[in-house]
Amino acid sequence: MFESGFDKFWNAWPSSPRKGAKALCREKWANKLCESNADQIIKNVEWMKTTDAWVKQNGAFIPAPLVYLNQQRWDGAEIPEAKEVVNVLKVMEEESKRAIPMPADIKAKLDAIRGRT
Repeated sequence: MFESGFDKFWNAWPSSPRKGAKALCREKWANKLCESNADQIIKNVEWMKTTDAWVKQNGAFIPAPLVYLNQQRWDGAEIPEAKEVVNVLKVMEEESKRAIPMPADIKAKLDAIRGRT
């Protein structure tokens, strides 16, 4: 199924008390010809969701999407490159494969201390 740029924008927008007026937002999206900038707009929204302004006080300062579209807040916004997300569990698993096994005598002593003898 085809998902329009507006649908992606709407789905990307975080839930908040100000998220409303979907029909007006869709109309504004069309009037401002946002479909041609959809990727840039969505990238900006995804980045804004990580900023202190949108995160603090449980999202109390997230604007209404209609305000965002009216003010064209994505226009000219510099978005830093996304940082690589590190999967800590995967890194630990890979490192454990390279680890040297514990010597048997030390393992036996640890087991005795822990009462596993």
